[in-house]
Amino acid sequence: MSRSTRINSALTSRRNAGRRHTGRPTRRHRLPLCQATGLARYRDRHQARDGAEASVAGECRLKVSTFACPDCRGFHLEETRARGPITVAPMAAPTEVFTSTLASRKRRYVLVDIENPTRGAQATAREVAAFWSILKQQAPGIAPHDHVVVGAARAVVRKYRAAICGANVKWVVGADVPDGADHALLAAIDLHRVAKTFDELVIVSGDHAFADLARRAKALGLTVHVVTTERPDQRSTLSRELAAVADTRTLVRLRPRSLTRENVAAIQRVARASRRHPVVQAAAA
Repeated sequence: MSRSTRINSALTSRRNAGRRHTGRPTRRHRLPLCQATGLARYRDRHQARDGAEASVAGECRLKVSTFACPDCRGFHLEETRARGPITVAPMAAPTEVFTSTLASRKRRYVLVDIENPTRGAQATAREVAAFWSILKQQAPGIAPHDHVVVGAARAVVRKYRAAICGANVKWVVGADVPDGADHALLAAIDLHRVAKTFDELVIVSGDHAFADLARRAKALGLTVHVVTTERPDQRSTLSRELAAVADTRTLVRLRPRSLTRENVAAIQRVARASRRHPVVQAAAA
């Protein structure tokens, strides 16, 4: 990183602090330029958060997140324009038993490594929206008092942010490097604080990088629930190390399995038999 090159940031210069507005343009605080990303380099997370707050002032549709940069060892801002949530075909309505027990259920802290269940962001935004609907209503089910943190690299955030949203959902951004999202999620969680407020840690990922986090969570009294995905032509994304630590494991299929020849033949035999024996069909109905 070259510190001789400086650019304007969202922060105002100290020379403007405490002065009344004079009608002249506000002078921006100048920061070093990161040569790897072309973005202003904030020296630490706190300064980056101040810059994020200054960026969204008066901009209701602008979403700004901070992320650590492995190249300049500083922090940058990632800006995305808020879009309306992606709608998917309505699923079966939650049962009364599910909705009536939401208030008394375990309080959950949910970490979503969205790149892992989507095989490196190969899924479409609509598929991710359907997956999010399953997580909310079925596996494991997310109540209003739960807290959800979704982690992804910069490009993935822009792709999926509209698919996973809610009042209790927060996004953390990782650098566009291998395991950038994992590092961002692990850095975002304070296990001791989580253990004081929540009962269960839900990890939506099969990556072994979360195994140590799961072990430490159990040592603090949290139960650990791991949610992974599977496609018809691929294996589960769950690592053996993380599977051994989890108290509960849930597998979600992103796409239904295709029918085999044997299943198709069996269905055809049943259909032919029902046509030959209408009385049996009426009785079954």
